[in-house]
Amino acid sequence: MPTDCFICNTCRWMYNKWEANLGLNQILLQIDMLSQDDDGMTEEKDESSNENASGDVGTDSNDNSDDEMINDEESDENSSNDSKAKSNHKYDNEMIDDEESNGSSPSDSEMDCNDDNASVTDKSSFTSKDGLKLPTGISISSKSQCCVCRIQMVPPTITIKKEDRSNIFIRRNIFIPKGSRCCKIHTSNGYLLREDFFKLTAYKDDYRIFNLNYIVNTMQKLRKMVNSNKNVDFDDPLSLSDIEYKNLTGFTRTQHDHVLSYIPASALKTSINRSPRCAITCLLMKLRLGVSNSVLASMLGIDNKRKVTDIIHSTSAALIKYFVPHYLGLAHINREEIIKKHTSSIATRLLTENRNPCILVLDGTYLYIQKSRNNQMQRKTFNLHKNRSLIKPMVAVTTTGYIVSVFGPFFSDNSNNDASILKHIMINNYDDILQWVEENDIMILDRGFRDSLGVLKSLGIDVAMPLFFGPKQNQSDVQDANNSRFVTILRWVVESVNARIKRFKWFNQVIPNSSLPSVQDFICIVAALLNCFHVSMVTPSPNDDETIRRMNSLRTQNNTLQIFLTDYNLTRNSIWNVTDIHNLVQSFPKLSMVDLRMITLGVYQLKRAGSYAEEHADSIDLTDPHLEFPIQSCTDTNAHDIIRIRFQSAHKKPSQYYTYIQFDPNQILAWYCTCRSGPRVVGCCSHVAAGIWFLGYERHQLETNQQPSSTNFANLHYCDSISDYEDSSDEDNDARYSSTR
Repeated sequence: MPTDCFICNTCRWMYNKWEANLGLNQILLQIDMLSQDDDGMTEEKDESSNENASGDVGTDSNDNSDDEMINDEESDENSSNDSKAKSNHKYDNEMIDDEESNGSSPSDSEMDCNDDNASVTDKSSFTSKDGLKLPTGISISSKSQCCVCRIQMVPPTITIKKEDRSNIFIRRNIFIPKGSRCCKIHTSNGYLLREDFFKLTAYKDDYRIFNLNYIVNTMQKLRKMVNSNKNVDFDDPLSLSDIEYKNLTGFTRTQHDHVLSYIPASALKTSINRSPRCAITCLLMKLRLGVSNSVLASMLGIDNKRKVTDIIHSTSAALIKYFVPHYLGLAHINREEIIKKHTSSIATRLLTENRNPCILVLDGTYLYIQKSRNNQMQRKTFNLHKNRSLIKPMVAVTTTGYIVSVFGPFFSDNSNNDASILKHIMINNYDDILQWVEENDIMILDRGFRDSLGVLKSLGIDVAMPLFFGPKQNQSDVQDANNSRFVTILRWVVESVNARIKRFKWFNQVIPNSSLPSVQDFICIVAALLNCFHVSMVTPSPNDDETIRRMNSLRTQNNTLQIFLTDYNLTRNSIWNVTDIHNLVQSFPKLSMVDLRMITLGVYQLKRAGSYAEEHADSIDLTDPHLEFPIQSCTDTNAHDIIRIRFQSAHKKPSQYYTYIQFDPNQILAWYCTCRSGPRVVGCCSHVAAGIWFLGYERHQLETNQQPSSTNFANLHYCDSISDYEDSSDEDNDARYSSTR
């Protein structure tokens, strides 16, 4: 370059960026050394020669030979020598678009044929007549030994693609000889997995000669990598790990490959803006992260948000047409498959009574939307229960959490409650549900569906529902509470499914009115994806048989402690005194977690136990030996084995509940609580669980199990209750008060 040339800031910045790449920087240094050697040779020739013409001819011949070596294009073995003299532009295009399936290239063959020369060339010199000699790691080259894990390969095996060989050389300075093979488990769609790409190590370190064609090819690839304007590149198999895939889209790269296999090439064509893979990830990032289209455009290197909108619409249409029907809807699965594969054993043994019906769990969920300018739309979407504008999809799932179908979404005013929606679905035969269900099939519902019982029974469908309270009834009957537990132990899966859907943050935020036409498609796509990669929410436990046996044996029993307290009038406050746990007549039994689960017959009550215990003890360190946990003992001699604990309601500040626990030194004998579900003996309420959990388990632990939410009081301020009223005095009467503006 002439000394008077000017370099712009853009080129200077680009050169610095290239120079920061270790692999490219090493190549540039070798090229500088080569140019210095050529300059030295030219100067020596100029000094020793007296004729300028001969020196000029030598220089021109060297330049021409260099140009021919750089511009030498890749061709087949049968191509003529004349076809090798092509333009640089065509060479670059062919070099970038080169595919290994087209055959071996001269650059590869020349590089491979120079392998033998690397050993005979003096290693102290970095240049030779054939090209540049660079230090590099060399992998195993064998037809029978895997170059990744280095074990004897068993068919099928995969030949390392040219793209992977080039990327490994650029990124890790490891040369993989042409024809090297690896085990199929290290690849996906013929390309190395990201983990195996970085697991591959060099068999030995040596010097290897690379001709200028290969150097130019490598620099082209580096230039393409540096100039790429994508912050997140899903097309590059080495760009993102499976964890990054899952954080951005909710699914791994392999799962993306599975979804792509359902979409024909004509449905999602490759364009200048995106590939089919990028189109699907664009939609899933929208749903998973809940970001705007402008943010997506910046992350994916797309010009503007309108193109993102077009990509999302075309992708959702393709998924709805080709993917969703395979994994969602009553037509994609039959009753027999649900009964055999997607019904939990505990549901079968608790509800079916030696029958073989199909069991479905139904519930609606809320999707919050913007207020509408249209008055009629605003009235029909305003929910008086939540005091917000929202819409309600209805989800039907199995007892293992597999989504059978999604209905709606529906409006959310008083005319569109859960019972009205279910009756509308059944009468209008949504998704051909009347042809799908059969007589004596079971639907598990909550109390909000009670007005639909008549329609369901007329269709021959059995209903499992928690019993609801009558007028002025504050507490459940023992039998009603026991029967309700048989329903709630199975119904939680639909709540968990709704929570899984709302992990995609687009559904967990306020949906703009402009997106309402896409809500149904989006929720069906997410539901189909969850089904495609379904993991059962109910895992078999060794204690399932004992749990079912205990529930069935306790179902018809009465609460003996409640009867005892009522008969002897032992609920009076005057006969209960606050005492310390160490001053009891007999010690409280020490329990294991298995013992606790046999009492609660579930895990939800144990999860809530810590919150009640922390509030009652006014401490988050429940393992402190000096902790005060107020309990009450009875002065009546007939109740020396009973304690009482007063727990604050978690929902109502004025409400408090009394929990009674009867025990001996070895076990818990009985329990009763004054809360709504307190009388039940099939399991227990959260207040009873809190008392038994702390006294029999948690206080004996060596390490405390503090939750992060317990420390939030130190970060927030609470206003003192200060009255605005003050008694007047004679001095105050003389004072004048005025306001200033």
